[in-house]
Amino acid sequence: MQQELPITIAADSCFSSSLKPLLTQLEMWINFQALKADWYGNEDFVLSFDFTLVRSLDEKMQQMKTARAASAESWVVESGYAYHYESSSLMTIAFIAVDDLLQGGVGIEQAIKDRLIAVANTVANSVGSEHGFLALS
Repeated sequence: MQQELPITIAADSCFSSSLKPLLTQLEMWINFQALKADWYGNEDFVLSFDFTLVRSLDEKMQQMKTARAASAESWVVESGYAYHYESSSLMTIAFIAVDDLLQGGVGIEQAIKDRLIAVANTVANSVGSEHGFLALS
């Protein structure tokens, strides 16, 4: 039986399946960053993240409001990403926007990494210092 990684990254259905190698690379990279920062040291308190690359946050958040009006209100929306942390399951669902990155055309992978790290660190910081999460870099 294969155990799923605590941090997963997928792409919205509007993207080509040719992104799969990049998604796998990003997933391995961010899980390794979390491992280096000892985020998995306490098996009773492992933060999980379900990242999805989307074209536009506006579009995705509108879909969320249409589907589930109440849940869309509990999302934190920042420039380039949006997330919702569920404390009872230690799970964060996050959307990473890429349209603005594609327009720039250079450094897209690093910009995606920056957004992944921003969400992960913000959630880890909000959980509280009693769990001693080091910032990912």
